[in-house]
Amino acid sequence: MKINRNQDTDVKPILNSVPDPILVETPVFATVAQQYYEMKCSAFAGRHAEKQALRLQMILEKYCLPSLADIPMAKLKTGDVLQVLKPIWEEKTAVAERVRVTISRIFEMTQALGICRDVSNPADWSNNLEFFLPRPSAAFQLTYPPAINYRELPRFFRVSRSLDSTQIRALEVMVLTAARADEVRTALWSEFDIKKRLWRIPASKIRYQRNGWDHMVPIPERVIEILESQPRSETDAVFPGLRGRKFLGESALNNAIKRVHEVDLANGGPGFLDPETGRVATASGMRRAFKAFAIEEAGVSDHLVKLALSQLDKATVNRSPILVQAVSKRRVLMEQFAKYVLSPNNNSRE
Repeated sequence: MKINRNQDTDVKPILNSVPDPILVETPVFATVAQQYYEMKCSAFAGRHAEKQALRLQMILEKYCLPSLADIPMAKLKTGDVLQVLKPIWEEKTAVAERVRVTISRIFEMTQALGICRDVSNPADWSNNLEFFLPRPSAAFQLTYPPAINYRELPRFFRVSRSLDSTQIRALEVMVLTAARADEVRTALWSEFDIKKRLWRIPASKIRYQRNGWDHMVPIPERVIEILESQPRSETDAVFPGLRGRKFLGESALNNAIKRVHEVDLANGGPGFLDPETGRVATASGMRRAFKAFAIEEAGVSDHLVKLALSQLDKATVNRSPILVQAVSKRRVLMEQFAKYVLSPNNNSRE
């Protein structure tokens, strides 16, 4: 069973021949789920509204509806919820918790409509599911985005520089500046000062620095070369997307890494896998590689690394009347990093 969506609008779905729960004495789960989906989509806002809608649709269609769709809400039991959660609780704990909360909210919506008011919520955690499942914090294991060893970066760049695409050039800028993928994808020409060799990332783009300080990024020579080689588009975007989109898609840089990985495999190389997980490296993982280089190879302080990665905690940013960004020291670090990864003499495959 599928959730009905109106493809002509961004996120607002339509109620296509689904009865209104208010008019149905004991609606089935799928009916209320559709209403819940519509309500949430109308509330989603901001840049990621479409992404939020798609994630909710995935949760409903992949996990909830297959086994719960035809169950009347008045007959929905804890056992039904457990049937959904148990197969994914330990392997996909974060997803499973979102599924549980979604089911719980759908049941609460039913109660708000005057149905099942005298029935306990079968998706509640306290005094209910806690007796059958380990606590989410106990089942959840902290994971990090797949990354390659920084010693693999010179070989990575030898492969990437043999390829020609906007996504690959954006990927190289991301690695050489240790910026976040979204900061690179949405980079604007107005943010760059080529003469001063600086990139000013607005605080509004940075997780803990919204309404705080812009992040000043010293850019090495290779980044300037890439910028100067980029054709100017009709918009201010440095890396415009395909098919008329203003920016590259959210998965563009991860896809670029996969392309470099596949080309290396085709050339007889080992590819670029995380040594711990065996998974292909990701855009976020490249920042981990930079951090390892900065600490192990360059020997800089932890504070300077956090400045370079724009990872100062919110409290530090808020209490600082002047945020000293140590641009000169970071420029030395970024040039050292660029020299390392671009050197033809650095070879991790000895």
